[in-house]
Amino acid sequence: MKFSAINPALRVAANRCASLKNYMNMKTVKQLSIITLVSLMISSCATTANYSEIVKSWEGSDINGLITSWGPPSDVYTMPNENKMYTWLYTNNSLVTTNYNQWLNRLETRQVQYWCKTTFTANQNDIIVNWRWEGNACKSVKK
Repeated sequence: MKFSAINPALRVAANRCASLKNYMNMKTVKQLSIITLVSLMISSCATTANYSEIVKSWEGSDINGLITSWGPPSDVYTMPNENKMYTWLYTNNSLVTTNYNQWLNRLETRQVQYWCKTTFTANQNDIIVNWRWEGNACKSVKK
């Protein structure tokens, strides 16, 4: 039996089912796309928690591997117990903002310096045993 010989009511119902199926497939794809996009945005946000995770991941590693990865440190300090503190200092351009204060009838300028100081302590065997960071630019995305 050819398609043209099918009852017109059945043909309309079949077309509606096909349209509904296409609509549901497009809706599902759209929902999955939105979920994926939101998940990607959340997981790729630069945060201090992500930075701490990255810094902590070096604990127990050889300091030479860190130097190879991060480049030469800004400073090295030998402690009295012969452990060494390796410090990396990152500074970025300042952000300068100017606002007009209508109550005082003057311009107010504010400058913000972005920086991050990260210090690793290595024992006499060059194994990283401690770390710390400070600053307002110590942020990273998830690895």
